[in-house]
Amino acid sequence: MEMDRKSGILAAMKKLTGILIGSVDEFSMEARIFHATCLISSIIIAVNIPMNYLVGVPSLVLLMTGLLCLMLFVYYYSRIRKKLSTAFFLFCLFGNAIFAINYFQNSGINGPSLIDMLLLLFLVIAVAPKIQFRLWAPLNIVMVGALLFCQYYRPHSVPNTYPQAHDRYIDFAYSYFAVALLVIWITLYIRNSYNKQRLAMVKKAEELEEANETKNKLLSIVAHDLRSPLASIQNYLEMLNELELTADEKRNMEQELLEKTKNTGQMLSNLLLWTSNQMEGVSVKLEELRPAETLKPIITIQGAIAAEKCIELRNNIDFDALIIADANMLQLVVRNLINNAIKFTSPGGEITITSELHDNRWHILVTDTGVGINDNRKATIFSIKSHSTYGTRNEKGTGLGLLLCKEFTELQHGQIGFESIEGSGTTFYISMPASHLPEGAEIGNEYTGATANTV
Repeated sequence: MEMDRKSGILAAMKKLTGILIGSVDEFSMEARIFHATCLISSIIIAVNIPMNYLVGVPSLVLLMTGLLCLMLFVYYYSRIRKKLSTAFFLFCLFGNAIFAINYFQNSGINGPSLIDMLLLLFLVIAVAPKIQFRLWAPLNIVMVGALLFCQYYRPHSVPNTYPQAHDRYIDFAYSYFAVALLVIWITLYIRNSYNKQRLAMVKKAEELEEANETKNKLLSIVAHDLRSPLASIQNYLEMLNELELTADEKRNMEQELLEKTKNTGQMLSNLLLWTSNQMEGVSVKLEELRPAETLKPIITIQGAIAAEKCIELRNNIDFDALIIADANMLQLVVRNLINNAIKFTSPGGEITITSELHDNRWHILVTDTGVGINDNRKATIFSIKSHSTYGTRNEKGTGLGLLLCKEFTELQHGQIGFESIEGSGTTFYISMPASHLPEGAEIGNEYTGATANTV
């Protein structure tokens, strides 16, 4: 409870700070530093006004009041009016003038005015636009030199305004700690901003590298996998034109071309869907579905494909199962999983589609008796780094099917996972939120297969 309260206070303070100095999206780092400096300086000056009166320098009270008004005005002009360049110009113009007057009113070199001038130079270095930096940085140095020169040759022009010696020590100590606070804060803010920008650049570089790797893989897929069926079709047509083929030879070649064309069509479908998802985003329409009904057309079609390979496809989905999902996405995911099962199951094998209820989520499982998944491939099977492999009849894929399944499942607030033993078959599952539990249902333990986030 105490931890939650502290977290709430920190969140509120962070939100208030964002409002006062401006958001990262709205203002540059220099502008945010300037806003924070104006606010902190205003607080320090507000405290300094009665401090000057107490240490016996009442003449500075009016000067510090004017400086406070200046800080609040330039803060307003930059934060509210969003004119940093003009606000900073006014800040430096009047700031230098006030600090120069303060030098004469506050004992010159025997007072803390040079510390204040050094702080102003630091602010110029940290915040000033490039054009203004060339003006204010040299001006600050020249002004300090001129003030010291003036006091050296005309010492009577800068009177000692401290009534007692301890007043001078108090003023110096206060000025030092106030300036130190500002310097530390600005330096830490710059360092933190730099680190955040550096991490953002590193992340962006990694994303660009991954995008480039993805582009290269997609080009490789298109170049390699489209060349094969097109070359086969070309060879077949050339043979028809040049040779007399028997009916059996024609039938075998046509069957082989048909199989390659089907695989290429599935590859292009996955490739286009995944590319569209990456470039434009995909709209998700979540609704209450009965998987037994939604997936029936898909399973029927895939059953005919499995039968051509002499594989038995069984549908054991619970008719009472109700989930929250997108019908089109659910069909696409299950179709890809069944396609994979058919691809890696030998003739005479079995594929079973079942449903199980675990912790208020329905799991749809596609289990095959195929070749299983090699341990070396498990870690990358849901990523773009996954390499395509040949099926039991040399069916060729892209390696994008499972990546597409993962992305589309997660868009529906679901999870996808698997468990597999090489040589003993594989079970893929998708876990979707249950719409409501059937009467008398018993909640079991969560499915223990490896999820897309952990494999």
